[in-house]
Amino acid sequence: MAKHDDTPEFSNRQLRSRRLRAVLRLRRIRNERHGWRYVTAGLVGIIAAGSVMSAVSGHSAASEAAEADSTEQVEFVQASWEVDSVIDEITAAQAAAAEAAAAEAAAAEAAAAEAAAAEAAAAEAAQKEAEEQAAAEAEAEAQRLAEEEAAAAEAARPDWISPSDSSITSTYGERWGRLHAGLDFGNNTGDDIWTIADGTVTYAGWMDGYGNFVVVDHGDGVTTAYGHATEVLVSVGDEVSQGDVVSLTGSTGNSTGPHLHFEVRIDDEQVDPMGWLEERGVEL
Repeated sequence: MAKHDDTPEFSNRQLRSRRLRAVLRLRRIRNERHGWRYVTAGLVGIIAAGSVMSAVSGHSAASEAAEADSTEQVEFVQASWEVDSVIDEITAAQAAAAEAAAAEAAAAEAAAAEAAAAEAAAAEAAQKEAEEQAAAEAEAEAQRLAEEEAAAAEAARPDWISPSDSSITSTYGERWGRLHAGLDFGNNTGDDIWTIADGTVTYAGWMDGYGNFVVVDHGDGVTTAYGHATEVLVSVGDEVSQGDVVSLTGSTGNSTGPHLHFEVRIDDEQVDPMGWLEERGVEL
């Protein structure tokens, strides 16, 4: 017993076979129809001739038999004619196939569009992730460079600096019968006065003889003092860094003109600021 084949290929072959048989049948029926038309025409001619002869010879019975036979043949041809139903079947099959192909194409197009959208979304996400990673790396690199620069600047920074860029007008020593316990710098009124190192402000205000006066404790028993200012810019307890401006130059207290009076004190004992700074590599 033959095995029944349910594959799409077998079904397509059956459909094509049915269509071919229908077309051949259509052609055969058309040929038969044309043949019967010729036969019918011949029979009609015979009937007409027979009618004439019957009218002449009185043989009407033969004419009636021929006419009945012709009518039967025409009815047979008309009854056998099924072309419309075959064409309808072929048309319906073609329409179904076209509809299935269109649905398949639409599904494929939708799947392709969905795949393209997913691919675009994945590419956008990957690009965003790469940009974020690059930004994070750049930020980390910038921070590293800033830290290195800060460390290099800190390493290169001297421990001590001069409190003024102006020239020295009076040194440490005896003057007018008493000790002049500091250095005088020829600043102009309003010039900045800065601390020579990091420290904490321990005095900020008026002091007899010094006028407006600032004292900074640098630790290890070292303090520095800045006198005769026109204005004090810090308060007691402030933490200051080397180079921070603590006051502005003036001529307050016992002063004959605007200048900075600068002192260095070791364990509260005044020492020569010039010698002490030069020993630490500060050029005055």
